[in-house]
Amino acid sequence: MSLTGTPITRRTFARSAFAATLAGAGLGLGAPRASAVARAAAVPGGADWLGALGSDAVLSRLTLPGTHDTCALYGGALVQTQTLGVPDQLSAGVRFLDIRCRAIDGVFAIHHSQFFQKIFFGDVLNQVGAFLAAHPGETVVMRVKQEYSSVSDADFGAIFADYQRRWPGLLWSEDRIPRLGDVRGRIVLLADNGALPGIRWGGSRTDIEDDYDIGTIFDFYNRKWPEVSAHLDAARASGDPNRLFLTFTSSSGWGLWPRQAADAAASKLRGYLGGLDHASRPVLGTVPMDFVTADSVRSLYALNFGG
Repeated sequence: MSLTGTPITRRTFARSAFAATLAGAGLGLGAPRASAVARAAAVPGGADWLGALGSDAVLSRLTLPGTHDTCALYGGALVQTQTLGVPDQLSAGVRFLDIRCRAIDGVFAIHHSQFFQKIFFGDVLNQVGAFLAAHPGETVVMRVKQEYSSVSDADFGAIFADYQRRWPGLLWSEDRIPRLGDVRGRIVLLADNGALPGIRWGGSRTDIEDDYDIGTIFDFYNRKWPEVSAHLDAARASGDPNRLFLTFTSSSGWGLWPRQAADAAASKLRGYLGGLDHASRPVLGTVPMDFVTADSVRSLYALNFGG
């Protein structure tokens, strides 16, 4: 019996001796696990992870988790794409929001197709503004797109300009890829309408994969995922600081509902991330997803810290 009263069997004695031998050679059994634990410990919480990065970091050379159709919580299984509202998404670490605006009666109502999502653009700005005030080291990239309305670009732009006037300083709308130090505490605008200021959606500063109309799960595996993985590979290979890669993992179609597609994409993305050298801090660009969770978001932003 040992001095602590714990019996020592022949097996535990042999294992202890073997471990001591490895430790003496600098090859402790727990080294890989300890390394993984250390990397995980270096990853900040979801609410403040951008604040842990240097101000010289260029937005295009980061991995940013995002949400496709950010506010689509209502409308049933064919329409819903998320279960978390904007504040919970941001707290989890989401830093790209896909905001679809219907111009109606001089305001923007948030829609997914014809389905009103029980929130207005002013509500979104209030929620994001409150988050950034509480976490001033963060920034949020926001696509603003016209949805389910046919007003002219000029009319859409006039409504947007009124929002910009009423939320002074919140929206950063220059047509260039900024460094974090330029935009902490602000929303970086991606303009998916001809009259909006900001970085032009589909313009020379963006490289977008968004093949969303995928009919069946077989089409997802045969077409969508190969496109996604190829685009993530291109983002990793690119060193261009003036080009923002956006890779949408989301899709749906006549025989493929958003949840089924999201589950398949999440599984494939986990496998893709598992094959990367995390210590090299690979850059995947902006990755919007459906039905995000705290874990799926963390798995992406952790890449910025080698986690």
